[in-house]
Amino acid sequence: MPAQIFAAQGWLVFEPNYRGSNNEGNAFMTAIVRDAGAGPGRDVMAGIEMLERRGIVDESKIAVSGWSYGGYMTSWLIGNYPAVWKAAVAGAPVTDLVDQYTLSDNNVERAAGYGPSPFVGDNMKAYAAQSPISYAWRVKAPTLIMSDVGDWRVTTTQAYKLYHALKDNRVPVKFIAFPVPGHSPADPIRSRDVFRRWTAWLTTYLNSNSTASAN
Repeated sequence: MPAQIFAAQGWLVFEPNYRGSNNEGNAFMTAIVRDAGAGPGRDVMAGIEMLERRGIVDESKIAVSGWSYGGYMTSWLIGNYPAVWKAAVAGAPVTDLVDQYTLSDNNVERAAGYGPSPFVGDNMKAYAAQSPISYAWRVKAPTLIMSDVGDWRVTTTQAYKLYHALKDNRVPVKFIAFPVPGHSPADPIRSRDVFRRWTAWLTTYLNSNSTASAN
């Protein structure tokens, strides 16, 4: 649905099948084990470069957005490729893998994907290297962050960290915290509000030369 909403605005929508999806065999799917950001990030950027070579992209107005793992990738990309993005929307973003390991409801189930416990030896270094929050100081793109305060899958602490990191570095940022449980708003009113805000934020930066201030 989001892709259709965005395409209806007249935007070219790119949905890369980066490593980690389950339609290219086990090796492709498990390629993100202990490499959740850097590898997929290179895949995304390779796809964008391909589109740019086709001459169908305004390179000055490229945005990135996503929810959950998409929020993780959004947070990763704006910190690791800061010059590329005109704007960003990060929904329920995983920004700190230590928080994800210790606080998420699936911490035990997915811990092997992050690596051995961050509290053993110097494993914390590997967690930091794959956590978008480590690179948030580099971000330039105006960013909208959304999160449910009762999210048990990706705790809202991670969204708060990203918000404060961007605000402290004077990046235009807005944080919407929905006072509901769950990984994303499930009721029709708030669900609709998510996409209204998402579209409005991108419209501000993709359809004009606006440089909105931080909130």
